[in-house]
Amino acid sequence: MTMGMLASLFFGFVPALFFAYILYWLDRYEKEPKILLGGVFLWGAIVAAGSAFIINTFLDIGVYLFTQSDWVTELAGGSIIAPFVEETLKGLAIFIVFLLFRKEFDSIMDGIVYAGVAALGFAAIENAYYIYNYGFKETGWQGLWFLAFVRIILVGWQHPFYTAFTGIGLAASRLSRNLFGKLIFPVLGIGMAMFTHAFHNTMATFLSGLEGLAIGTFVDWT
Repeated sequence: MTMGMLASLFFGFVPALFFAYILYWLDRYEKEPKILLGGVFLWGAIVAAGSAFIINTFLDIGVYLFTQSDWVTELAGGSIIAPFVEETLKGLAIFIVFLLFRKEFDSIMDGIVYAGVAALGFAAIENAYYIYNYGFKETGWQGLWFLAFVRIILVGWQHPFYTAFTGIGLAASRLSRNLFGKLIFPVLGIGMAMFTHAFHNTMATFLSGLEGLAIGTFVDWT
């Protein structure tokens, strides 16, 4: 394993674990079990990220074979396929906690924490992959440092931001007193997760360079 790969893994996982600790700290009144938080983090890093890579790649190839267009494939992959696949896979971790550990999932904050930690697990792998493949392998250490700055400092909270809507939706369902609310809130939650994810990716596709980065960063921090 090269130093570049080790550095990429470091910048992928260490900041993600630090951000996860921030979420744990913010849950001041009723801390969630660390074993559950560790479980959803690993789900995001292993199950969600691994499955998303396979499914996204398979569907992207299908779009390209059908359209024979690199641009359409990039747009469909970023704006439709990735948001749907990734938010569904990350959301499954939250849904499992929602179903099996009801006593640990009884507030909006709980939904945000579980969603954020699962998303940070996903982000850890994704960031390490991007930093190594599109940073270090293309332009060496300069590229690694630049992408680490972008992925950690500028858009480090992007995945937790998207997936938090799924957690909020499930938490609102748990707290709702009527059947309509119990059914509609999870749908609205994951719908918002997919929409914000798709909006960010679409801006990145249409607006390259600093303009796209600025808008994407604004979305993630507001």
